[in-house]
Amino acid sequence: MSGPKCTAYQLEQSFTVAELRAAARDAAVREATRRRQEAAREAALRAAAARDAAVRGVKTLNARIAALSLAREDRGKQYGAAISVRVPEPLLLGSQSTSQLESWCAETDGALAGAERELREQTARALAAELFAGLGGPTAGRRPVDAAELFADRPEASPAQPSGTDGPRGGDEPAREDVGQALARVLSRLLPDCGEEHRADARTAAARVAGAATLDEARSWLTETRLRVQRANEAAEAARHEAGEALELLHDLEEFEGTGEADVDSVRALLAEVVSGRRALDEPLRRRAADCRAAAEAEAEQRYVVNTVTDALVDLGYQVGEGFETLTVADGALRLSRSEWPEHAVNLAVDRKGGQLRTAVVRTAAGRGDDDAHLDVEREEQWCRDFRELRGRLAEAGLRTDVQVAVPPGQVPVPLVVAPAASGPRARSGHRERER
Repeated sequence: MSGPKCTAYQLEQSFTVAELRAAARDAAVREATRRRQEAAREAALRAAAARDAAVRGVKTLNARIAALSLAREDRGKQYGAAISVRVPEPLLLGSQSTSQLESWCAETDGALAGAERELREQTARALAAELFAGLGGPTAGRRPVDAAELFADRPEASPAQPSGTDGPRGGDEPAREDVGQALARVLSRLLPDCGEEHRADARTAAARVAGAATLDEARSWLTETRLRVQRANEAAEAARHEAGEALELLHDLEEFEGTGEADVDSVRALLAEVVSGRRALDEPLRRRAADCRAAAEAEAEQRYVVNTVTDALVDLGYQVGEGFETLTVADGALRLSRSEWPEHAVNLAVDRKGGQLRTAVVRTAAGRGDDDAHLDVEREEQWCRDFRELRGRLAEAGLRTDVQVAVPPGQVPVPLVVAPAASGPRARSGHRERER
């Protein structure tokens, strides 16, 4: 085996996972790369990255819509007609253009924010009204504490006007809200997707505000209500962050969906539960998902390398068939032949773990003398020339290569290998026509 035997390769660091996936499966990217049209290739990669970002945006908004719809349904069961907000409809991804997806995201993001705000306000008003409607006994006929007292940004009351009195104070706004409206202001900050435990905690404090006998008591419990709302929102924001992280992981693992990979399928199912709020994104799950994503990224990189090498070799006149067993590395194994090489081929393997291309000129039929040995050297020399051309094309496609092991043609006998079963070697029609 002579000529280049082991060549290290490295992708440009500027490649994103989205670009790698696009380069592996997008016909426009592959064709531009094959034709060595750098501007067209860069444009196609940018377009692919933009679409990937738009798709991620749609998935994120769809998840938010689902969460808000569940919250709206729950509040509707609690408060009936008091909840009238309409939640935007999710988008079913299909043949939409990237610009259409981006426009939908921009429009829906604003509509969703407005719907969430409206649901918070309607829920807060309904809850405050319910709390005061439930007052009985000695407090039933008491005038509620003025909201201006609860929200006034000024020094404490003077001794001449005790803080527990109900009458208005000089300097307060002419129009005063009742305590129910005051509670609504505080409770309207409560995010709709807060957990039931935190929601009940805030409701308990709000009920104490509604039943307060003095201004000091009402102010104290209103402060407590604010703190509980803040804690509830912090927990909800943390859950939202985890859901967003899980959604990103699910998107990155999309390539493995339905592949039968048991661990990937299990991780995807657990991540879906995080997105829907049914479980937390704990560290064990995060590590498992990260491992699966790393495998998906490695798979995308290998597909890009194999496709780029394959396309370049086909353009150089080689026919590419898959599957041979003479090398120990099975990942990305290719058998290269030429129409004018009836007795020779090149075995090429892509070692994604080691980041190497391993090549060897081989015989597919036994040689019969010195003439055949001379022919072996000619084939090796031709492969060396073509490999130099291949390296140039790979560099243009963002793959840097470095030959680490090479043997001069003719120094080592060309090995005989068993020809693989015919599997329809790939070659473009143009090459086949030129070779006739």
